[in-house]
Amino acid sequence: MFISKANPKQQRNPAMLALLTACAAVFLTALDQTVVVTALPRIITDLQIPVLQLDRAAWIVSGYLLGYVIAMPLMGRVSDIYGRRRVFIICLGIFALGSLFCGLAPILGNAIDISFLQNFGLNVNSPALIWLVAARFVQAAGGGAIVPVAMAVAGDFYGEERRGLALGLVGLVTEAGGVLGPLYGSIIVQYWGWQPIFYLNLPIVAVLLFFIWRFIPTSTHLKERIDLPGALLLGASLICLSLGLSQEAGQITSATTATTATSATSATNSPIQNNPWLLAAALVFLACFIALEIYTERRKNWPVVELSIFKHPAFSATSLVSLLVGAALIIAMADIPIFIATVLARPPLDSGLALLRLTAMIPVGALLGGWLCARITRRWTAILGLLPTAIGFWLMHLWPLNVNWTQITISTLIGGLGFGLVIAPIGVTAINSVAKRQIGMASSTVTALRMVGMILGLAALTSWGLGRFRLLAAAFKPPANLAPFSPGYNDLYAKYLVSSAHEVYTAIFLAAGILCLLAIIPALFLSRKDPLYRVSGIEQGTN
Repeated sequence: MFISKANPKQQRNPAMLALLTACAAVFLTALDQTVVVTALPRIITDLQIPVLQLDRAAWIVSGYLLGYVIAMPLMGRVSDIYGRRRVFIICLGIFALGSLFCGLAPILGNAIDISFLQNFGLNVNSPALIWLVAARFVQAAGGGAIVPVAMAVAGDFYGEERRGLALGLVGLVTEAGGVLGPLYGSIIVQYWGWQPIFYLNLPIVAVLLFFIWRFIPTSTHLKERIDLPGALLLGASLICLSLGLSQEAGQITSATTATTATSATSATNSPIQNNPWLLAAALVFLACFIALEIYTERRKNWPVVELSIFKHPAFSATSLVSLLVGAALIIAMADIPIFIATVLARPPLDSGLALLRLTAMIPVGALLGGWLCARITRRWTAILGLLPTAIGFWLMHLWPLNVNWTQITISTLIGGLGFGLVIAPIGVTAINSVAKRQIGMASSTVTALRMVGMILGLAALTSWGLGRFRLLAAAFKPPANLAPFSPGYNDLYAKYLVSSAHEVYTAIFLAAGILCLLAIIPALFLSRKDPLYRVSGIEQGTN
């Protein structure tokens, strides 16, 4: 039973103020999920990461996604036990601490010796990058935890009649933060650099902490267990899998255009090799996680994921769709702004505006998808979303070296609309495929799987991309009458690298489109009708 310890004055505080406070915190953390994508070229240039060693740079994005995925399914349960306000304040404090260390990463990299990490097989040629990735993980651990806690706050303050609207508002600000993040980041980077992106979080967090203390009451729940071992095993599996797939993976950035002929001598024509030991470790951790979750669920405790929900074919299908869509979405989010910054040599603001064309259409598509779900079934709504998304990526694959803004606008608008159309059928199918008591678990699981898809998509496709880029760089053959290392030679090589980067990025866009087409296969298994216990309102078990 939920027990409130709020004083009378706190109890009179309107529920809307508590909900808006929670939504503001969610918006801030969602903003930081995508704010860094338009800052990546500047960050990589400032940290002087070599063009052929950019595998670690992808972890600026992956590190945040990992922290988000690990924290999200766990912290809602933690807030049930230890109280919303307490957990909210701790999570925001962790987020602020991570933000501070993100901004201080270059200073910490120069001031603190971390060469001992070489003993664990880590490349420490760029200590500032290691600090930045670690800080992003900490930042996300706090940020990812805020989403389920905010949803729990909405559930506490609103009854069943208005709870759906409150939860919808939390979802809306989550998507809005992701939409506006790239543009927000590009504006700050263009005029003030990338570090203020993180420093600006600190005063905002301070204001939010005041409102949380003022409007969200303290509370406790009956003592129950937290599946911390399950969360740790899941996190270990994802980290090993990402490291294994992204061994030497990375992005081609604006450092490309600054690379001289000396890079040619370091390029290798050997393909990227994934780390089999890390991949094997990931499988072992995953097997242990599954065994532990089955054991925990049978003992009627609270697992991180109730694996029994995957017995429903529709839920399994929508989970696979979410995974594949996440893998495609992160390619668009990460590679479109870098393409604009490197191949077209445009400033950060242009990269943000290019991506805004895609992200702004996602909520439009989401509203249209919700309307279509009630009229042409969720199955066909999902397919109608995946098709234009694949078409959008195909059009991006056709971008020439001198692509104009009309071509960029058409392809990104189509792709963004498609991504939005898929949201409603995925969410509704996940909720309607399980019993009422499992709705929260199902919703968070599908969301987490989209994040997992982002992690794996970024790791795998960028690994292939860097391998392809290395092969192209090694194949450079200048004219015989041009002396090596001369100014003309360097200029020609720089142009060749830009052309190679263009070839790699357009190929990655095509691969993302293929992922969207593959997602149509599980989408065909989305149920036409809800199970009997959801239609009739009768609560049943999940078996």
